[in-house]
Amino acid sequence: MHYARVILLTSMLAASALAGKADACGDLTPQDRTRLAQYVAKQYRIPERAHIQLREQTVVNDLCYRRLVFQGEGPLGKMELRLYASPDLRFLSTDMLDSRVDPGEQEMQEARQLMGRLLEGEYAARGPENAPLTLVVFSDFQCPFCRRMQQILATEPLLIEDRSVRLVFRHMPLAQHDWAEEAARAAACAQFQSQAAFWHLHDALFVNQNRISRQNVTDQVFELAAKTPSLEIGQFRTCVERQMSFGAVVRDRELGARAGVTGTPTLFLNGEQLPGISDPAQFHEILADALRREKAREPAPQRGGIAGALR
Repeated sequence: MHYARVILLTSMLAASALAGKADACGDLTPQDRTRLAQYVAKQYRIPERAHIQLREQTVVNDLCYRRLVFQGEGPLGKMELRLYASPDLRFLSTDMLDSRVDPGEQEMQEARQLMGRLLEGEYAARGPENAPLTLVVFSDFQCPFCRRMQQILATEPLLIEDRSVRLVFRHMPLAQHDWAEEAARAAACAQFQSQAAFWHLHDALFVNQNRISRQNVTDQVFELAAKTPSLEIGQFRTCVERQMSFGAVVRDRELGARAGVTGTPTLFLNGEQLPGISDPAQFHEILADALRREKAREPAPQRGGIAGALR
């Protein structure tokens, strides 16, 4: 009970401090919000149908700089744009650089924060939870580049042998693909039952990608599901037919949109977005280099002791 009171008091004090800071700097008027949203729409050529609005504003320091979050409806669902405003609201910038903060440390902190958001909620994953590297993949079962990426992942030694990487899958069916959404919902239904069932169906959907079409996707999904070990087909069929996994797919897609994902496959390694992967050798070198850097951050072991854990 004592700890609960401490936590509640701490939360109240933090909220009070934020409110005091906002009061000292003054709140934005409705006219300010409208003017800023209109300016951003014109500056970034955002179409009127996106209905861009200023949804959040946070005072970030005692000088009254503000962090502004604009939201609207984009081609992949909800779109989000974050900008910083000068105290007089005259100047807007995508970054606010503090010369007193080490850029390397700030980059690491931002990557950790993004990784925290990417790992919110439920998701399909394989590999040790304490692996030094976590790779988050936003993918689309109808995307040919995603199929190629799946083939690269399936042969990567650090994933299948060394187990130094934890692989996390996020659904990102694109609007231009006519059967990707249904395949994603089916894979999510398998995911509801077990990780093993999801990954088996995941691999099967990519292997059979060229056989699947808008006309036969339902039959193909159930045919592949019937060959999936440990999948209770009756429960799976109910989930698919009632679209019980619809929310899980939408959640992943919105998560990707907030993280800046605009196409598939998009990969994040420990919170840092990777460039386009062209071949297995390039991908392996990226992972190996990241693993070397992670191990370099690990505290040196003391004699007779145990090495510090990787972050």
